Amino acid sequence: MAGGGKKPGAAVRRGSTAVLYLRALLDTAALGADATYAHLGLRAGSVVQSFYAGRSFVPAWTRADSGWNAPARQALQLLSQARQFGLSPAAYGSADLWALPDSLRVKDSADQHSRQLASFELRLTDALLRYAAHLRFGQLDATTLVAAPLQGLAAQQATTALEEALAAATFAPSFLRFQPAGQAYQQVQQAWSRTLQAQPDSAATPRGNEADFRRVAVNLERLRWEAAALDTAAEYALVNIPAFRLQLMRGGKVVQTHRVVVGKPETPTPTLNSRLIVFVTAPDWRVPYSIAVNEMLPQLQDDPSFLYDNHYRLYDYRNRLINPWHVRWSKYNATNFPYTIKQTAGRHNALGNIVFYFPNQHSVFLHDTPARSLFQKPQRALSHGCVRVEKPLALAAYLLQREKQQAALPVIKRSIAQRDKCRFDLAQGLPIQIRYYTCQADNGRLRFYADIYCQDEPILAALFGR
Repeated sequence: MAGGGKKPGAAVRRGSTAVLYLRALLDTAALGADATYAHLGLRAGSVVQSFYAGRSFVPAWTRADSGWNAPARQALQLLSQARQFGLSPAAYGSADLWALPDSLRVKDSADQHSRQLASFELRLTDALLRYAAHLRFGQLDATTLVAAPLQGLAAQQATTALEEALAAATFAPSFLRFQPAGQAYQQVQQAWSRTLQAQPDSAATPRGNEADFRRVAVNLERLRWEAAALDTAAEYALVNIPAFRLQLMRGGKVVQTHRVVVGKPETPTPTLNSRLIVFVTAPDWRVPYSIAVNEMLPQLQDDPSFLYDNHYRLYDYRNRLINPWHVRWSKYNATNFPYTIKQTAGRHNALGNIVFYFPNQHSVFLHDTPARSLFQKPQRALSHGCVRVEKPLALAAYLLQREKQQAALPVIKRSIAQRDKCRFDLAQGLPIQIRYYTCQADNGRLRFYADIYCQDEPILAALFGR
């Protein structure tokens, strides 16, 4: 339906001149589609064409007497507020579009007047279609970081968003419902919007706030890419790598918080979605091959007693215990190392007293650590990629309570005290999201974190240039 609840067919009879001009401008027969759209300044020309074909080329935004109609003025106001959503008003020609009423005051011929109305009409539709797609899906392709073309699902949903907003009693609230509904996105966007509204000129954004705007834009872009996977569960664990923090979320609220240690920049913790399905107390640790050959082998070549001094044991391919003093270490290197190294259970164990597993292709997990002083450091990118968790027994207790297995809590303590390995399977499991956000909202206020893996840089370059 057209703006104001009128059917496009009814408007054709009253505004046939406008219909003819729109149809003529969008006629691609003479120049071809690409040249026609370029001449009109349309960046989503084929989608604009489909939008007007679906409404029989009836104008959506313009009136012959006064220029913009009421929905158009609301739409223009939204475009001018693009910074509140991590977007730039200039990308949608906001300032130029506002100039239509002044342009119409110039005494032109009727033909020029009608062409100008039709041209502004098309440019506003083009801007709003792109704006809707950027609000919902982001500006960039998440894989290549090139500008995402408006096509396929994004084009279909942006068109639907525009049509529904035009049919609504008020345009702006309907249009903004097209944003991601996820809690993380909504909290950052709303906190940033309040920050801008507190400034003297929220549309301009003071120069000193430009760095914050860009960091918010990067993280809102990430959140749009991830919208389909975010907050799909009412209860989940969220690890934010740059914040060095794990939060247990339930019904949109934080119910438990843990400091964490994450991977070093050279061995970064990956982002992923999975589900916590099992944890093990008093675990032994099978040393990853890369650590065994790169970090331990040089020490073994210097002094084989390194193993027993640090509670490690050496096994061959048949899982038979090997005496490290009977091995000629000098003949082994990173390409021919034939052994497995395991660390016995106990407080000395690199996994600490408990380890939490979730399926993933990176072989990472959550675990305790004997080096608990690391949780007091402000910068905690210190691991080989797994996530070390402060107060892991509180996490274990939470998981068991969800599963109605509180009776197993004494078993955990006994297992740890006796160094007797014990496995706890979780029938429900708990969804876990590991994310990389350098900006989050806490209690309605924005918090910024260091870009420890330099993952903001390529997105910043793609969005704003180098």
